[in-house]
Amino acid sequence: MPHYALALVFVLVPLLAIVLASRDVRTWLRGTGSIRQTLSNAGVGILFLLTQLLLRGTLLAAFAGVAALVPWKLPNAPASYVLAFVLLDFVYYVQHRLEHGVPLLWAIHSVHHQSRDYNLSVSFRVGMLTSISTLSFHALLTLAGVSAAMYAVVVTIHGVLLFGLHARTKFTLGPGRFFNAPVFHRVHHGAEAMYIDKNFGGVLLLWDRIFGTFAPYTEEPSFGVTGEPSHRNPVLANFTPFALLAERLRTKRTLGAKLRALFVRDDTEKPG
Repeated sequence: MPHYALALVFVLVPLLAIVLASRDVRTWLRGTGSIRQTLSNAGVGILFLLTQLLLRGTLLAAFAGVAALVPWKLPNAPASYVLAFVLLDFVYYVQHRLEHGVPLLWAIHSVHHQSRDYNLSVSFRVGMLTSISTLSFHALLTLAGVSAAMYAVVVTIHGVLLFGLHARTKFTLGPGRFFNAPVFHRVHHGAEAMYIDKNFGGVLLLWDRIFGTFAPYTEEPSFGVTGEPSHRNPVLANFTPFALLAERLRTKRTLGAKLRALFVRDDTEKPG
């Protein structure tokens, strides 16, 4: 761990110095938003990166352990990698949709939606516990015969492709029939009622088309989580959603009610 932390310092400190010193770089990074929000997004990203450095090896080992229990494996061929990628993207859609519908998962994921601005820095704004919840869903790929080595390849490619979804551009690969694009993902981050619970797709927007969760971009949305505070402090940003969830649990008198509050969303408190 120490050499990772040292590398982090040598990379991030010069980048931070450039951002603070250059008005043009600050303008490009924040798009139409504030530099404070952009730095907050980067701060949340640093916390996520630290958890990744601590947990990544363990999570991959856990995936390998689950994969070892499944006796069948996809052949090591290009078509298998394509299939694994498509399956991963479908699992991403299912996970993403549940993250908006299950309060416990929303407490982890809502950090990503807290930003009041929308620019590429939002790609860094990922909850600290995201890797743990993600493993629970990605482990399902082992049932299709995806090996740990194959998973490591496709999840890396998938993550790189997802990073660009938060760019402020209206460029699309066609009308959104199959492939996602930043303009469609911008809809997903919108706080307006017509945009909430729409466009959950990762690389492929096909799943939203199939399951009826697609919405076109019609007007520029506002951003952030409706009904919840948006902290620029990265630590508060991660822990406040859990504090709000704990407060809701405290008001429930029976075990059944507490469990429902953990796993079933109250649509009168619909997240955005």
